Amino acid sequence: MNKLTYISIAIWLLLSACGHGHSNDVEYADTLYTPVYAQGFAIYADKDGGRVIESINPWQGSDSVTTQLHISDAPERIIVTSSTFVAMLDALDATDRIVGVSGIDYISNPRIQARRNEITDIGYEGNIDYESLMAADPDLVMLYGVNGASSMEGKLRELGIPYIYIGDYLEESPLGKAEWLVAVGEVINRREVAESLFAEIPERYNALKDRVAEINAQRPGVMLNVPYGDSWFMPSTGSYMAQLIDDAGGNYLYTKDSCIL
Repeated sequence: MNKLTYISIAIWLLLSACGHGHSNDVEYADTLYTPVYAQGFAIYADKDGGRVIESINPWQGSDSVTTQLHISDAPERIIVTSSTFVAMLDALDATDRIVGVSGIDYISNPRIQARRNEITDIGYEGNIDYESLMAADPDLVMLYGVNGASSMEGKLRELGIPYIYIGDYLEESPLGKAEWLVAVGEVINRREVAESLFAEIPERYNALKDRVAEINAQRPGVMLNVPYGDSWFMPSTGSYMAQLIDDAGGNYLYTKDSCIL
C-alpha cells in the first residue's frame, strides 16, 4: 500500500456505557500518550509493535463513537481536508508530505503556495474529485466530520485508502485544540518533536491569560462569523472559541449551546 505497511484500518462504533472503549479485536500493549487537555484522542501501542491513534467522538453530536487508525510506518503522501491540518504539519516541518488539499486558493501557507503546481486540489466535501484524489496516490487522508461521518469515508474504504479523523475543532479548550499537534506528530512518527513543541504552548498561553486577568478594564462584547443563507452559525458556549474569547478578556455575546442563531 504505497510505501507503507498499515497493520489495519478499522472503524468501530462502540456503544459502551462509559462513552468509548476498545474493540475486542484489538489488544493494546501500552499507552503511548494520554492528552492533558484534549478529550478527542488517545495513542496506544498494540501487541504487534504498531501504533494506534483513537479519535473519540470525532464529529458534532457523536456519542460513544471511536474511530481507530492502526499504523506501523509514517505516511509520506498525505491529503488534508482542512487548513488547520496544514498548520500542524507545517509546525512539524512536514508540509512536503502534503500532496493534496481541499481548496488550495484558500490556504495561505507559503510552503503550500510555493508548491501549488505539485499539489492536487481534490475539491470540497460533497463534491470531491476522486479521480484527482487517486491520481495523487495518497498514503493517508486527514478528515474531519461536522454533523456526522465524512461523506468521503465510504469511498476511501472502497478505494483502500487509509484515513484518520482529526477532531481538533470540537475541543472545548484552546489548549486541547492545540494538543492535537501531538496526534498529528504520531501519524508521521514525530511525536517527540510534537510533544516538545506543544509543551511550550500552555506556558505561553497561561502567562498571557494571567496578564489579561490582571487588567481591570471593561470587557468588550464579541460576536463571530457572518450570516450564511438564513442562518448565523456561532460557536457554542462550550467551544474552544468561546473559551479563547473569555481568556483574552472579551465578553462573548452568544450565550446558547446551539451552533445556529
